[in-house]
Amino acid sequence: MLKFEHPELFWIFLILLAITGLFIYRNKSRKRDLKSFADETIQGKLMQNFNPARRKAKHYLTILGLFFLSIAVVGPKVGKTLKKVERKGVDVIIAIDISNSMNAEDLAPSRLERVKYEATKFIDKMKGDRIGLVAFAGVSYLQCPLTLDYSAAKLFLDAISSDIIGVQGTAMADAVQRGIDAFKGDEKKHKVIVVISDGEDHEGKIAEVIKTAREKGIVIYSIGVGSYSGAPIPVVAKDGSIAYKKDRAGKVVTTALQENTMKEFASETGGEYYNLNKNNHAFEEMYEKIRGMEQKDFKTHEFSDYENRYQVFLAIGLILLIMEFFIRDWNKKNEEMA
Repeated sequence: MLKFEHPELFWIFLILLAITGLFIYRNKSRKRDLKSFADETIQGKLMQNFNPARRKAKHYLTILGLFFLSIAVVGPKVGKTLKKVERKGVDVIIAIDISNSMNAEDLAPSRLERVKYEATKFIDKMKGDRIGLVAFAGVSYLQCPLTLDYSAAKLFLDAISSDIIGVQGTAMADAVQRGIDAFKGDEKKHKVIVVISDGEDHEGKIAEVIKTAREKGIVIYSIGVGSYSGAPIPVVAKDGSIAYKKDRAGKVVTTALQENTMKEFASETGGEYYNLNKNNHAFEEMYEKIRGMEQKDFKTHEFSDYENRYQVFLAIGLILLIMEFFIRDWNKKNEEMA
C-alpha cells in the first residue's frame, strides 16, 4: 500500500512540466535561429563537432532526474503488513445545513464556517467511531458515507459550502431520512445522527422521520446555530463586493435561530439539543455523551508499519543529474580549438 507524506506538494510536478516545455521550446528555437543564420553547408562546418544525441541525452537525464527528485519530495511511504484491526465505536452521521442563511455572521467568521471548524475538531476526537456527512438545504444528499478514514471525511467536510446545493430551504426531515438510509445493518443501537441548522424544517414530515428513527434505535442530537435577534445574510456580487439579501420592499432580510424542530428531534429520540452561540463546548459535550453509548466492534484490514521510501528516488535523481553533468555535447577537439 502506497501513500505520501506530503501530498500537498504534488504541485511541484507542474514546475517539472514547465521545465520540459522550456527544453522543447529552446531546441526548436535554436534550430530555427541557426537555419536563419547560415545555410546547410556552413551549418555543417559550424556544428561538425556537435553531438545532438548527447545533447538530447542530457535533456532526458535532467528531466528524469528532476522527476525522481520530485517523487522524493512528496515522500512516498509503503505499508508492509496487512493486518486485521478491531475497533469499538458508534456510527455517527453529521447532517449540516448549508442554506444561504448559514452564511450569516452572528457566529464568527460565519455560521457555516464555525460549524465546519467545530465539526473538524469533533472528528479529530474520534477513536474507532465511523463518521459520515449529509449536506442539506432545500434538498439533501450524502456527502460522505460512513467511514473510518477521518482524513477523507475532513476533506469532504472542507468542501462543503452554500454553493453546492442550488435548491434553497431547510429540508431537515429529508436530511435526517438521508442519514437513516446511510446506516447499514439491523442493529437498533450504536447509531447517532447530529443535525446542525439555524432554522425550522420547511418541508414537514417531522413526525414520520422521528418515528422511523425511534424504530431503528437511532439517537438524534441537534445543534442550533445563530442568534435569537437575527443577522443579515451576506451576498457576494460578481465583482467580489458584499451586499446583504433584501426582500421585495428593499429591506434587509435577517435570519434568526429557530429551535423548535431541532429540540423535537433530540427530545423524541433520546438525544440532546445544544445552542452553539451559548455553548462553545457543545461539540465536546456531545461527543462525551456519544462515547458513553454502547459501542460495537468494527473489524477492518489496514496496512501498517509504513516506511519512508523517498531515499531510493532521491538517490536515483541525484545519480541521473550527476551523469548529465559529465556528458559533453561538444567533442573535445572543438573545445581545444576554442
